[in-house]
Amino acid sequence: MTRLFPFTKNTLLGCVACLSLNQAHALDIEIDPLAYALNGHSVHFGFGGNQYRFDIGTFGLESPEAFHGDERYDLEFKGYGIKLDYLFGRYDGVFIGVEASSSEVEYTLKSTNQKATRTQISLGPRIGYRIMYNKNITITPWLGIDLNLDHDDVDLNGEKFDSQPVSLFPTVHLGWKF
Repeated sequence: MTRLFPFTKNTLLGCVACLSLNQAHALDIEIDPLAYALNGHSVHFGFGGNQYRFDIGTFGLESPEAFHGDERYDLEFKGYGIKLDYLFGRYDGVFIGVEASSSEVEYTLKSTNQKATRTQISLGPRIGYRIMYNKNITITPWLGIDLNLDHDDVDLNGEKFDSQPVSLFPTVHLGWKF
């Protein structure tokens, strides 16, 4: 957690600076409950106006086999990313955007406990819908289509993990708008 403190502190200071310069009209914080359910973490800071929203965040989770499809491997990742969304003139409602992330992915071959770690850079489009539950609480289902730039297969002890060049990431963020 101490490694995240400078990141989150600097992000918050940057958001406050944008708000104070009237460059952003909204500041929010979001989490992804799915990440916490999968022994991970997720926190994202967003700021913008009625046209655009910029987001910077950190995330991680233990990916279940149902997500990655290989019963021989355990998969865990943690990283950070940025998003830029076009809001169609209002903070709530439909949005489209682009995202980019960098993750450290750890592959563990279950039969031998051998591990391999690599950095995965991903980018791609996303679409979602932000619901204002009340004045401050947001519920945001969205789908990202990630193009994985380094998608070479991982081979441990002759057991190949087939990496995919494209992955879908559907989720729901819960947030607080200040």
